[in-house]
Order: sequence, then C-alpha cells, then structure tokens
Amino acid sequence: MAGRFSRTVAAAIAVCGLLVPGLLQAQALTAGAIAPTRHWTGQGIAPVYEGFDVNQDGSYNLWFGYMNRNFEEAVDVPVGPDNKFDPGTDRGQPTHFDVRRHKDIFKVTVPKDFSPSAKVVWTLNVHGQAMSVAGTLGRQWQIDRLRTTRGGNVNDINSNLPPVVDAKADTASVATGRAVTVNVSATDDGRPKKRGSPTEPAGMVVEWAKYRGPGTVTFATAKLPLRDGKASTTATFSEPGDYTLIGVVDDGSGELSGDFGYHCCWTNAMLNVTVTGAKGPSAAAAAAPTFTKNIAPLFQEKCTSCHHAGTVAPMSLTTYDEVRPWARSIRSRVANREMPPWHLDKSVGIRKYKNDLSLTDDEIALVTRWADAGAPAGNPADMPPPQKFTSEDAWHIGKPDLVVKMDGTHKMYANGPDWWIDYFGDTGLTEDRWIKAMEVKPSTRKIVHHVVTYVIEPDAPAGTPAGGVTLHEYAVGKYGDTFNDNTGRLLKAGSKIRFDMHYFASGEALTDQTELGIIFYPKGYTPKYDVRSISFRNLPNDELEIPPNSIVRHDGYLRLTRPVRLDAFQPHMHMRGKAMTFEAINLDNTVTVLSAVDHFDFGWHISYLYADDVAPLLPAGTILHMTGVHDNTAANKKNPDPAMWAGYGERSVDDMLQVWLNVVYLDEPEYNRLVAERKAKQASRTSTNQQQQQQQQ
Repeated sequence: MAGRFSRTVAAAIAVCGLLVPGLLQAQALTAGAIAPTRHWTGQGIAPVYEGFDVNQDGSYNLWFGYMNRNFEEAVDVPVGPDNKFDPGTDRGQPTHFDVRRHKDIFKVTVPKDFSPSAKVVWTLNVHGQAMSVAGTLGRQWQIDRLRTTRGGNVNDINSNLPPVVDAKADTASVATGRAVTVNVSATDDGRPKKRGSPTEPAGMVVEWAKYRGPGTVTFATAKLPLRDGKASTTATFSEPGDYTLIGVVDDGSGELSGDFGYHCCWTNAMLNVTVTGAKGPSAAAAAAPTFTKNIAPLFQEKCTSCHHAGTVAPMSLTTYDEVRPWARSIRSRVANREMPPWHLDKSVGIRKYKNDLSLTDDEIALVTRWADAGAPAGNPADMPPPQKFTSEDAWHIGKPDLVVKMDGTHKMYANGPDWWIDYFGDTGLTEDRWIKAMEVKPSTRKIVHHVVTYVIEPDAPAGTPAGGVTLHEYAVGKYGDTFNDNTGRLLKAGSKIRFDMHYFASGEALTDQTELGIIFYPKGYTPKYDVRSISFRNLPNDELEIPPNSIVRHDGYLRLTRPVRLDAFQPHMHMRGKAMTFEAINLDNTVTVLSAVDHFDFGWHISYLYADDVAPLLPAGTILHMTGVHDNTAANKKNPDPAMWAGYGERSVDDMLQVWLNVVYLDEPEYNRLVAERKAKQASRTSTNQQQQQQQQ
C-alpha cells in the first residue's frame, strides 16, 4: 500500500571538516555479520505474533502480522514450504508481503480448549532467510481491545473503537486487464478528534493492497479518505487467477497514522475476485538466450573493455570460442556478483553512479539461464560488430595536457618485503591552471600496490605539510578521476608533485616509472566549484584490532565544518576487508546511508562516482560515519593467515580502514540554492510521473 505499505526513507541531501576524537569503537561480530543498515531489497520477512483475544463463545483469535525488512521490495511467497503453518500449512496467511511493518493482518482461530502450552507456528523463508514465530495463549500476549489506546479514564475506559466496515466489489469476476470497482463503507465512534479541534473527528482513511493472488494488482488510488463514510477505487489484474484484496480502514489512530504502539484502531476488510483470461508466456517458455543475440552485446557493454587480448585480464571474452570454455566459471562469478567488479550493496543507499558497470538482476538472470542451457552459440548473423580497443597503456581519462613523471626509475627486487619510497616530479607550469581530470599510471602495475600523489606549492600557506597536500590516489582497479562539469582543482605555477610509492615484490625483478596525467580546463577558465580529495579512518590507528579467527567491526567519524557536495566515495582496506558502510548522521540525529560495500575485494579499489542529481548535499555540522568490517577467518579466501593477529599497517598483510572522498566545499547561499534546485527537480519529476500514471489508467 502507498502509505502503510510503503515507508518513505528520508534522503539526506545535505558534509566535512574535523576528526572527532574519542568517537571510536570496535565490536566483535559473529561470522558473516555486517553492520546493520537499511536495505531497499534482498532481505527476509519476519513473521510476527501480535497476541490473542477472546471470542464470545470462548474460542481464541491468534493475531499475526509481519515485518518485511525491505524498504522497497514487496515479495510474493505462495503457501507451501516457504510460507506455512504447523499444524495446518494454510491458515489464511497472506502470500503477498508489502514493505515494512504490518500489524494484526490476519487471525488464526483456535477452540476454547486450546491448551495454554500448545502453539501454532508460522514459518516464512524469503531470500534464503527462514524465520518462524509461535502463537500461544501465554498471558502476556492477551490483547484487551477495551484498554489498548491512550486516553481512557475511570469514567470512560474505552477511549476509542475501531470502524465498522463493509467492503464490496461491483463484480466477483473480471477479465484480465479490465478494472473492477471496489467500494468500502464504514461507521465510526468519531474518535480520535482532529488535532486542534475538540469536536471534529480525525476522519477515516482506507488503503488497499493485494493479499493473495498470482499477478500484480494496480489500484487507481490505493489510499484515499472516506467521504460521508464511503470511498471507491478501481483495481486491475495482470494475470488470471483467484485474488484476495485487503482494505485497511483506519480512524486516524492506527498504523496509517503512524501509530505502531497499539492494536487499535483499524479494521481489515477482505474481498475475493476471480480474474479470467489466458496467461501470458512464462519465463520458462521464453526462448533460451544465445551468445550471439543476448550475451555478446552484454559482454561488449560491461566486460570486454578489460577482457580482450593484450590486457592483464586472465582471458579474452570477445568471441564465442573464447567464452565457451569459461561458461561455468562466468556463471559462478556473475551470480555471486564478483564480476563485473562492482562491490556496492545495491539494496541500500544511493543507487545512481556515473561509472556503474554492474549487471542488473535481469542481466544476471540472463547470463545464468544461458549457462544453464548449455551456453548455446546462436545464429552468427546475430553477432554484434567487433569492437576496437585502445592499448591498455592508453590513458583512461583521455590524452593528458600534462604528464609528470617520477624523477627516477624504481628497480624492485624479485623477492623481499614491501618498499615505500618517495619520488618527485616538476610540473613545469608557468601559470595557474584548473584541473578537469587526473590519472596516475604506473609503467609496471604488477609491482605497484598503491600511489598517493601530493602537490607541493611554492607559496603554500603557513602550516601546510612540507610533503604537500593530497592531490590524487591510485590503487589496483582505479583508473583516474574526471571531475563534474564546472568543477576542478587548482594547480599553481611552479608546483611539484610528490609520488608516495608503495611497491611489493612479484617474484621477478622489475622496474617502474609512474606518471601523473592531467587534463586542464581551457586557459583563462575558472570553474565554479573547487573539488578536494580527502580521507578519514578509524583514528587512532592502534584501535584497528583484528584478532585471529574473528570478524570485527570498527567505526570512524568525520565532522563537517562547512556545507559540501560529495562527488565520489572510495573504500580502502587490505586483504581482510569485508564490508564498509558510509552514512551521514544528520543534524536532527537521523541517519542516512549514503553507500555500502558488502563484498569488498582488495584487488579492486573502485572510486564510486555519484550521479549529479543524487550527489549528497550535506550541511555543516553533519557527521560522516564509516563502519568497516574485517574478516580474519578461513572463509575469507584472500586472508593470508587467519591464525595471525592483524592491525593497522602499510603492508598488504597488515590492514587499514579508510575512506577516500571527493568533496566540493560550498558556502551557505550556494548550498541552499543547490538544495532548493534539487527539491524543485524532484517535485517536477514526481508530478510528471503521477500524470503519466493517471494517463495510463
């Protein structure tokens, strides 16, 4: 349902300054645990026992509800092994589960001789998460509806009664795609009163949803007020079959009003509708996908930029003959979301990124269906034209205007410990220039763990570190930064670049001379926004403690002293890194998840670039909160030794917890202008969508 069944998650759009000392903690977790957060999709559903009341004949009603832990995904679970009662299997429970919490949805009636020690158990298994709840007659679970609402007193114990409802459809049978009108009429005791009025009732509202049925039900208006005790809407059905609709009539004191604390005052009305007509083609009946028609275009879009001849990728995936031997491996890596390398948890936080190369759920299903069908080649005429690739040594940002090389060639031994060393390079700039894009490119990636470049300005302000201020960072899997339009970084004339290099031995003696490529805005152009690369971690570093054979959580915080726009997020951990959640603690103490990585991979340090219309706008005073999870167990395939204690350190076998951010600092007027502009655009999109829906209906 629109209101009761769709809880809107407030989007914090509004970032950065001082580290807050003392706000640091570590907490041991059980294997597989990750810091809790809000998920749009992919979570389980908890069956809930609400309690029991007593009928006049002495029998009992055991009332049940549920908590769909998803914020956007409604789930259908047919009665059967994944949605059952014991005893009884089918006890009238819903098969359609809308998002979030729903109380007193249905009842299971048991006889008056039902034993206090007896129980009925409801089990739901959704997304592999099985949960059960037992309904009993334990005294603590009794619901006395005469005393369940606030406002009662010695003279009037019963302060409110639920509406008396009658619901009818204009027909009990309708054809697929045709509308049925559903009508509800109700009477109420006039309580509660409208806020601010001693006499006017708050008014009744009805909200409709599917309770059971094989297809999708679309209501012209799902939630609407009752006028003179009546309300009507229409429903259409996507598939034939038997449906049950539920209409919840609330008198202004129940869940539709946001009151979850009491078992009053709303009434559930059920309607049964039979939908006739032919079923549409099932997914199983659809033509099996082939490489040439379905897989090759997808691979060209998402995979072959890396997986082609002459790259460091372990195999080329440009032709059927190249792909076929790897079909089973591809299926596994794709189904587990290991490839393409995009490690964000797509069920939480912001979901629009400029550099998103992940596969959608439908695309993942397509690849798995193709592999399960034997990886058929298909018609050669369906094969898309071959692609043309640039050299892997080419600059990913495009041809630079300036290339700054290290002032020496580093010779790395074949075997031995990691090596940290600084090199320098002159920019040769004779005038100030604004940077549009930057990329660090090692000449021998095989031995470069990471690089942090710093700019040393000739006239740096007092207090600037002698080693310069952070400019750009490189790690495996990162291929440069291109700033948003009208956004840049000033590089002053006479500046030098410091290359903070971290090398590791690869088994053979190799050399490297890393370069920094820079693309400038045109001479004389000054972008409106100045972007900075900043990072924060769980300081002090000695609080990063990862005991043997354990999974642990650590937290880091950063308080923002100025308003900012956040353009990019990049988590940084080492081999034991498992997950990171990045969120904003807002000025009103609410928390908004911005991004979360749920399967961090040390081999890929990806900078996730927020799309322009969702890049977080955060006011001064916001606290950025980073939660990191490290897995020091044998279940972590990249773990060098689960029997070893690990803590903060620069080596790969040590670990870190750090997040890199691209931020644009804003003054208050500009921040307010951007927030107002975004709100206006969102309101316009909402209005357009509503108009389109009305036209379709």
